[in-house]
Amino acid sequence: MTTFAIVCAAGSGKRFGGKTPKQFLFLKDKMIIEYSLSVFEASPFIDGVVILIPDGYKEIGNLLKEKYKKILFWNYGEDERAKTVKKGLDLIKGMCDFVAIHDAARPFINLQLIEKLVLEVKDSLAVAPAVSAKDTVKYVTDGYIQNTIPRENVYLVQTPQVFKFDLIYAAYEKFKDVCFTDDLQYVEAIGVKPKIVESTGLNFKITTQEDMIFAKAIAEQLLK
Repeated sequence: MTTFAIVCAAGSGKRFGGKTPKQFLFLKDKMIIEYSLSVFEASPFIDGVVILIPDGYKEIGNLLKEKYKKILFWNYGEDERAKTVKKGLDLIKGMCDFVAIHDAARPFINLQLIEKLVLEVKDSLAVAPAVSAKDTVKYVTDGYIQNTIPRENVYLVQTPQVFKFDLIYAAYEKFKDVCFTDDLQYVEAIGVKPKIVESTGLNFKITTQEDMIFAKAIAEQLLK
């Protein structure tokens, strides 16, 4: 049973700002994308990796493929995350049994999380890391609170999201004209109830400059 990882690194990072996509910025001595690539490289539960990068970054694609032996190939992504994922799925169709889809801007995954996800997906077919909401959750429209959502059952979902390949591929094919915000929504739309694996707040996505401050502090601690 083989499991590949698709690393989505094609975003331009408009909310983050700057000329260089945030996934290629450096934390300590390596690029943000390399943190998760290092974990996939070291994990016995991942057999191969495909990365999707922005157009114009061929040199980085080649550099990463040379450095990380599990990278089978890289390709250019699309203008929407969902389209990028679909392209990645098309590239590895027929090559693996399970697939882990990960955002390159989440650098702090670990080997234990990968193991839990891959072992769980064999029974659950679709699984993702998540953390329970700590703050009170409000539903807001036009700046006004409409109601309070009980936080006991609210979870914040992360990546990598791991699937039986045939399941996620069929779901993407069925809804290929829809750009959901995460991959779980595709299998939810065909009636599958994904399982969650408890994660930690360290597996956050770097989206803003403020996030980068936290990431630098974490990297300093990890690399001591």
